[in-house]
Amino acid sequence: MQEVRSWSAPTRGLHALMLFMFIVMYTLAELMDWTHGASKHEVVEIHKSIGVLIFFLALLRLSWNLTHRGPEPIGTPQQAKLAKGVHHLLYLLMLVIPLSGYVMSMLHGKSVDIFGWCTLPSLIAANPAFKEWSENIHSALATTLLIVAGGHAAMALYHHFVLKDVTLRRMFKG
Repeated sequence: MQEVRSWSAPTRGLHALMLFMFIVMYTLAELMDWTHGASKHEVVEIHKSIGVLIFFLALLRLSWNLTHRGPEPIGTPQQAKLAKGVHHLLYLLMLVIPLSGYVMSMLHGKSVDIFGWCTLPSLIAANPAFKEWSENIHSALATTLLIVAGGHAAMALYHHFVLKDVTLRRMFKG
């Protein structure tokens, strides 16, 4: 089997798109604390819509990567295992965080309207007793994603600037 030297163009494109979307999502989450009334409602609705897109893009990305092999991690077998574990955790978070947001919306008795195109059905009844719990779970998962993604980026930079290997470069060239 021939060695894969770099990530495919679709993988690189989806990676960049999702990075951009996560930056937007973080910005929107911060804006929710600063806005009120109709403006806050608009920010929340955009946040929810992008969350749904992230969920489906994560499924697309996962499907693509399962059918199109990428390059093997560089380093010792233990480092390669850790790198794969981090990637698996990132995929899990990219799927679970939007689902937790959906559950949170349902527990709050709110719909999830996707950019005015369609509305996701509510699968569970509103339950004010679990509102704070669902918010805390969603926030903790998002914080975990920030930490893991930040570590992921830091390690890519470490490979590039300290170890001077091709880990980062193969993400940018075909």
